[in-house]
Amino acid sequence: MTTALEPTLPLTGSDRRPADRSSLGRALSMVVHQVRYDMLGMLRNRAAQGFVFAMPVGFLVLFVAIFGNGNMNFTGQRIPASTYYVAALTVFAIVDVAFMSLVIVLVETRENGVLRRRRATPQPAWTVVAGRGVVTLCTATAIAALLLGLGRLAYGASVMTAAIPALLASVALGVVVFTSLGFAVAGLVRSFQAAQPVVMAFALPLSFISGVFIPWAFVPHWLQHVSEVFPVRPLVVSVLDPYLARGHASPWDPAALAVLGGWGVLGAVVAVRSFRWSPRDL
Repeated sequence: MTTALEPTLPLTGSDRRPADRSSLGRALSMVVHQVRYDMLGMLRNRAAQGFVFAMPVGFLVLFVAIFGNGNMNFTGQRIPASTYYVAALTVFAIVDVAFMSLVIVLVETRENGVLRRRRATPQPAWTVVAGRGVVTLCTATAIAALLLGLGRLAYGASVMTAAIPALLASVALGVVVFTSLGFAVAGLVRSFQAAQPVVMAFALPLSFISGVFIPWAFVPHWLQHVSEVFPVRPLVVSVLDPYLARGHASPWDPAALAVLGGWGVLGAVVAVRSFRWSPRDL
C-alpha cells in the first residue's frame, strides 16, 4: 500500500498487458454470446430455415428437372446444367442470407426498438455487427456445403481438391460483400413495410440478368454487360470457376474478385454513414 509521499510510477506496457488481454477476452465473449443469440433465433424460426435451406435445394432439383442435365456452354466450356446450377444457387443462397434476409431483420429490429436497446447496453456496437456477420457466414457456408454435397451425390457435380480454397474464398468474400451492402441498404430503408419490396427490387432482377435462375446463354448480350457491373454476376463467376478448374484452368478470377471487392468497400462506406440504431421516426 503506498502513502501520499511515495511516488507512483506510470504503468509500463507489461503492466497494461493483462488488462488488455482481459478486455479482449470480454469482447470475444460478447461476440460469442451474440453469435449464440442470433443462431438460436434463426434455428427457432422454422419458416426461416425452410426458406433459407430448402429453397435453394428445391430450386436445384426443379431447374435440373426443367432444363435437363445436358451440357451447357459457359465461356467456351461445356459443363453439365447441374454443375452450373449448384454454383448459381449457392450465389442465390448468399444473396438471400447476407442481403435480403439481413436487411429485413435489421430494419425490423431497428423499428421495433431492439437495436436501440442493445446500443444502450455496455455491449460494444461492433460486437452486434460481428455476431450477425459470423452467423451469416456460417449459414451461407452450410448452404454451399449442402448444395455441393447434393450436386455431387445426385448429379456428379464436383470440385477438385486444389480448387476448394478458391471456392471457400469466393463464398466468404461474397458473404462479406453482401453483408456490407445489407447494412448499407438497411440504413436507407425508412420502414419495415418497405424493406421486403426494396430488397426484392434489387436482388431479383440482378439474379435474373446474372444467370442465376436462367442459363447465362439465354441472357441478351446487352444485359450481360449490365450485370457484369453489379456484384451478383461476378460472384456467380467466382463461385463457378472452381467447378470448371480442370487441367491448367485457374479456379480464380481476379477481375470478378476485384469488382466484388469494390462493391464491398462501397457498401461499408455507405453503411458507416447511413446505419441507424434508433427507429426512423425518432
